Amino acid sequence: MIRPGTPRDHPAIFRLVRDELVPRSSLPAPSPARLRRDLAARLARGATFVAVSPRRPVAGFVHLETRGATLFVDLLAVDPAERNRGLGGELMRRAETYGLETGCLEVRLFVDERNARARRFYSRLGYWPVRRVPPLRVVEMYKPLFM
Repeated sequence: MIRPGTPRDHPAIFRLVRDELVPRSSLPAPSPARLRRDLAARLARGATFVAVSPRRPVAGFVHLETRGATLFVDLLAVDPAERNRGLGGELMRRAETYGLETGCLEVRLFVDERNARARRFYSRLGYWPVRRVPPLRVVEMYKPLFM
């Protein structure tokens, strides 16, 4: 099940970001205090959806921001114990639905260039790379949204 995120989900989201996203980033890891502060500011913008499983109230999440007709997937993470059960795909489908509901025409996201697994995941969902951003060591990926 996918539901809108609430502030009560923030501790679980923080753990997923700290444990699953920060170690995969090419950028230096922020201190826990800075990560918590920056994440709180990010979650205050946009929309967050969480995946719920029988074993975990937050098995994964996606955080989104819209800018004009573009939906940006800011963060996506799934608990390792919940992977390969389709939750990432469900979260991305919910993100795309949200984009359509808010008038977006496209989705963009950045993935760490050395995270081949994530790039394959997004490619399977119809996203394609459009450019590398060398200073950030990421690849921007794109998908048009059509009704």
